[in-house]
Amino acid sequence: MNEVVVGVDGSEESTRAARWAGREAGARGAVLRIVAAAGPWATPAPESGSSAAGSSWPRENTRAAAQAAQDAAAGLAVREELAVREEVVGERPVKALLTAAREAEMLVLGSRALGPVTGFVLGSVGLSVVAHATLPVVAVRDGGAGASAPVLVGVDVTHDCDPVLGFAYETARQHGVGVRVLHAWSVQQQYAYPSALPDPAAVDRAEAQAGRAVEEVLEPWRQRYPDVGTRVVLALGAAAPFLLDESSSAALLVTGRRTRGHPFPTRIGPVTHAALHHAACPVAVVPHR
Repeated sequence: MNEVVVGVDGSEESTRAARWAGREAGARGAVLRIVAAAGPWATPAPESGSSAAGSSWPRENTRAAAQAAQDAAAGLAVREELAVREEVVGERPVKALLTAAREAEMLVLGSRALGPVTGFVLGSVGLSVVAHATLPVVAVRDGGAGASAPVLVGVDVTHDCDPVLGFAYETARQHGVGVRVLHAWSVQQQYAYPSALPDPAAVDRAEAQAGRAVEEVLEPWRQRYPDVGTRVVLALGAAAPFLLDESSSAALLVTGRRTRGHPFPTRIGPVTHAALHHAACPVAVVPHR
C-alpha cells in the first residue's frame, strides 16, 4: 500500500515526526497512517486533572499529530489534500509500529535532542524498531538543511547497495532535489602491517579504484533517474565521521542495515548507529541483505 506510517505518543518529538511524515506522504501522494500504542507501557500516564487525563489521551495524541501533519503538508504543491488515518493499537509500541507498517513505504519515528550536544536519542523503542524493521525507518529530529537540500546516501560497495540507493533516489525525485553519494575508502588492506607507510602511488590507485567501484554501482541508478542530479564524494578514512560531517548540509541521510538473512535481525551496525545518534539531519535506515 502507498502509505507512510508514523508513531506518536504525545511528545514534542513525535509531533515533529508527524510533521515530517505529513510532508513526506504529501510529496509521495501517499496516505499518512498515525499510530499510537495504548497502555501503561507506551508513555507516562498524564497527570491527574490534566486535559489529557483518562482513557481518551491516546486518541487525543493521534488527533493532534494529524493536525500537525496536515498543516505541514498544506504548503506543498500537491493536487490532493493529505489523506490521514488515525489508529490506536492495544499493543506494546514496538509490536504496534512494526505490525502497522508491515506493508508501508516507510515508518517514521521521533527522537529527543541531547541538549547542547549535537545528536539525539531514539530510546529503547526506536532502536528496537530500527533493528527489527523490514522496511525503511526514518528517525526525525530538529535539524537538516531544509527541503531544498540534497539527499545524502552512504554507500558500501562491498555489499548490496540497491535498496539503499533506490530509497535515496526515489526520495530525491519526489522532492526535486539531488543525491550526494558518500563513500569512505581505505588503503590499509593493501599492507601486511598496519604501521606501514602508504606509498603515494598506491593511495592514488586505491582512490581511483574506489571511484570506479562507486560509479559502477551508480550507473543503473543514473539511467533510471536521469532527472536527479548525482554528486559523488569520496573520503579516505572512517565512514562514520565522514557521514556525520556531511549531514549538516543535507535534508536526509540514508544509510543501510544488513539483515544477514536472520529471521530476527537485531544488529544495527556501528556506522548506522553513529548516524542515528549524531547526524545533523533526519536519518533513514534501509534494511538490506
